[in-house]
Amino acid sequence: MALSFGPFFTCFIITLFLTVYLHIIMHHTSVFHKRTIQFSLIGILVILIRMSIPFNFPFTYSFQSYQVLPRILDFTTQNIAGCRLRVDTLIFSIWFTVAFILLLRLLVQYIRLHHALSAFFVEKEGAYAYLYEFLQEYLAKPIRIALIPEPISPAITGLLHPILIMPDGQSFSETELKYICLHEIAHYKEHHLWLGFLMEIICRIHWWNPFVQHLKKEFMLFLELSNDFFLIQSNPKFSVTDYAELIVKTAKRIQSARLAEPSRMMHFAVNDTSVLSTRIYFILNNQENTSRFKRVHGYLCHTAIFAVVIFSVFCVPEPNFRELYPVTDGAVELREDNAYIIDHGTKQYTIYYEGRFFADIDHLSEDLKRLPRYKEGEPIHEND
Repeated sequence: MALSFGPFFTCFIITLFLTVYLHIIMHHTSVFHKRTIQFSLIGILVILIRMSIPFNFPFTYSFQSYQVLPRILDFTTQNIAGCRLRVDTLIFSIWFTVAFILLLRLLVQYIRLHHALSAFFVEKEGAYAYLYEFLQEYLAKPIRIALIPEPISPAITGLLHPILIMPDGQSFSETELKYICLHEIAHYKEHHLWLGFLMEIICRIHWWNPFVQHLKKEFMLFLELSNDFFLIQSNPKFSVTDYAELIVKTAKRIQSARLAEPSRMMHFAVNDTSVLSTRIYFILNNQENTSRFKRVHGYLCHTAIFAVVIFSVFCVPEPNFRELYPVTDGAVELREDNAYIIDHGTKQYTIYYEGRFFADIDHLSEDLKRLPRYKEGEPIHEND
């Protein structure tokens, strides 16, 4: 796998597309239906996995840019003043160092969260036995319940071992309790916790991308809307008004919460006016529709997400400096002190002369073999 600036630009393009795509299908109920949700989730999963691996694969096709990208990235091919370290090497080092620290913090926070919740577990016997029995009706896998003495929203966490988090001291009716349990269990059964955790990883890897946090907000809202949609469609007796009122009531309660809500869990309601209004409007207005108009919209959504999956996996824009710095007279002597070779593997080489692009070749002659040769991504040590 090759390291280059291509994944930077690919991430920008994909992030912007997904943000617009999710916004359209969430705010236009005519394109939001079961098949679109399922197809979109599969496509987004592939895209997020691709974004979590910021390298070019051997099968990746590079779209060569001869003007725009070379002029933007020209400074990265230079050595830092008074140092043999190249700018691009420094950028990559900072990128991966910060990403590693942020990923490590995410892991520590996740472990600490579950360790803290263990102090609030309630036993299956006693006053809360009915709640465990209620949960087991909808989820065969063992689940723990943590009662938090704060006005928080019900939530669920645990990638492998689910934990239902409930506010202690706040009573819910049997109907409300059923809605909450169905909502949170559906998140777990539909693997939304894994998708949310993968989104958190993307945010840490692409910490430099100013749009990725906005994509995260849109994506988490998409998971909530898809969950609401499936709950409403799964039961014809499901009361959308009661369900909407419960979400609003829960959102009002958590306004006084003193605890920051960790992002490593799926919340029944959040204290965000825009998210809340979107969910309520969606719940009260979205109904299953099999009209031809809606099917056409669905096919367009499928085509769009499929196209971006192909682009993200197999295509990447790359700068090509050959026209920005053309060699016109050929009267250049390549020596060990003014030139070096980057070995891309698979018999692909790039020659740099005086720190700038000189030529791409697929064969090393005997004269060229005496030049310093570096693997792609390896630090360059040019002679002063």
